Amino acid sequence: MAMGKSFRVFEKVNPPNPYSILLEQRMKDDSVLFESQAVAVLSAQETESVKRQYTKLCDAYGCLGVLQLNAGENTLLFLVVVTGCISVGKIRDSEIFRITQTNFISLRNQSQDEERISEVRKLLNSGTFYFSWSSTTEFIDITLCAQRRYKTAVTDNRFFWNRMLHIHLMRFGVNCWQWLLKVMCGSVEIRTVYVGHRQGRAVIISRLSCERAGTRFNVRGVNDDGNVANFVETEQAIYMDNEITSYLQIRGSVPLFWEQPGVQVGSHKVKMSRGPESSVSAFDKHFMYIKERYGHQAIVNLLGTSLIGSKEGEAMLSQLFQSHHQKSQHCDDVPHIVFDYHQECRGGNTKNLSKLKTKVDIYLKAYSFFYAKDDEVISEQRGTLRTNCLDCLDRTNCVQTFFGIQILGNQLEFLNLHEKQQIVSRFEEVFRQMWVNNGNEVSKIYAGTGAIQGGSKLMDGARSAARTIQNNLLDHSKQEAIDVLLLGNTLNSELADRARILLERNMLHAPTNVLREMCKRSGEYVFPKKIRVAVGTYNVNGGKHFRSVVYKDVSLSDWLLDPSEVSSHSLVDQNDGSPVDIFAVG
Repeated sequence: MAMGKSFRVFEKVNPPNPYSILLEQRMKDDSVLFESQAVAVLSAQETESVKRQYTKLCDAYGCLGVLQLNAGENTLLFLVVVTGCISVGKIRDSEIFRITQTNFISLRNQSQDEERISEVRKLLNSGTFYFSWSSTTEFIDITLCAQRRYKTAVTDNRFFWNRMLHIHLMRFGVNCWQWLLKVMCGSVEIRTVYVGHRQGRAVIISRLSCERAGTRFNVRGVNDDGNVANFVETEQAIYMDNEITSYLQIRGSVPLFWEQPGVQVGSHKVKMSRGPESSVSAFDKHFMYIKERYGHQAIVNLLGTSLIGSKEGEAMLSQLFQSHHQKSQHCDDVPHIVFDYHQECRGGNTKNLSKLKTKVDIYLKAYSFFYAKDDEVISEQRGTLRTNCLDCLDRTNCVQTFFGIQILGNQLEFLNLHEKQQIVSRFEEVFRQMWVNNGNEVSKIYAGTGAIQGGSKLMDGARSAARTIQNNLLDHSKQEAIDVLLLGNTLNSELADRARILLERNMLHAPTNVLREMCKRSGEYVFPKKIRVAVGTYNVNGGKHFRSVVYKDVSLSDWLLDPSEVSSHSLVDQNDGSPVDIFAVG
């Protein structure tokens, strides 16, 4: 059965009674009522008794949930439904759809609310969001790779982009699985490959993590939780009858605190936003996290190594990456392979990737790939290659394509499709084109344009110029839309700031009245801890010392780092040898 607009949205406008929305789904007798910021599931009898008071508003393919926005002391609620989508292909009994059009319905019937969500709507309609559907009750959860689906049915929240939209219904006990879609951001490429009378599905799925999501120059590096910018899990899979084989690769920004400030073309210089010591904890968290999720790791670092010219910032970042890795606890079990892509593959010449192959071949073989027949898992992937360049876009996608094609031969061998060169060539051709498309789609999300492939100088120049315009003029509003979609905007600033200080991140989704009460009663569960504060003033004497030959090279380390040792004891409250937690400099 083909998918149709099985959802119907009705409204009731009957002042002075409150405005309400009724959501129905074909093949279901009950309905969901939205009224006065509350949600209730109505039985078939209850639906029948109230439905005559409602008029039809629109039809939809599915519902994403309720978006919550803060407007002073009020919370604005929008029911988000999918009104346009395109099928990109089928995997087993599930069909994957790309969202092309959404409708935001204000649950208080105020037309002026539309302006607040225009950027979020534009983001959801950008063609980078996907969901799966099946006419049966069982359908593929596209947040999970094939190997993970054999182990668990729990959705991977890293790739569950409309999770915040589910929360409002969850608070009222609504079964979201029955009423709401789960949406992934990234790229899905599916092609049918004929092998005699049999049909195979060649699939590439890239899942963009929502844990540190954002646009190119707004989000770089790592955060305190160990999540990196532009973290993408890419799965290369083949479905053939009752067999499946898949291979995972990951990409992500360099896991240090760095940024690229600047507005003009070429002015985005790499800058470390925190000192080296500050990155140690986040660096370790990141690698512990991906080792826990994916097994063994090997770093493939494609950054430039030249300290001269425009790649100077890249070389500095690459050296810091290597330095942190060598000093970290992961040095022994996570190899770090440096390959200056621009130097080795000038002008798009990828022949020198054979040099990289000799370095990573041992890990390609050791980490293997996933293969299952029916319900039996015959081979598991035991690790992944973590590839990065500066943006983790063009160079990274080219190298991941190379690795994917290397593994493809082994995948076909497990499927007994390797003996005929014609079949092997057919799969290679299909996957190469899908990898190009995959690179374009991932690049559109992060940089705003397709990938710069190095094949056409004219095309690459046009895309480079388009990226500059995108980064300077459009990225800020897109970043705000991403933040609203993922984090919500339901708290006023004072309560939000206090809640973020006192509570764990997963508690911030609680209802506003619950958060307010938890903050009020924080004394019952928060324990005070003494910290050490160093307070000092720095008299620059009108800048004269900086022009002085005598003072220009004077170190400030004794003043900043050892004030308790060099200061008069009358100025030190307590000296227990512990380091300073906060510096206050005026």
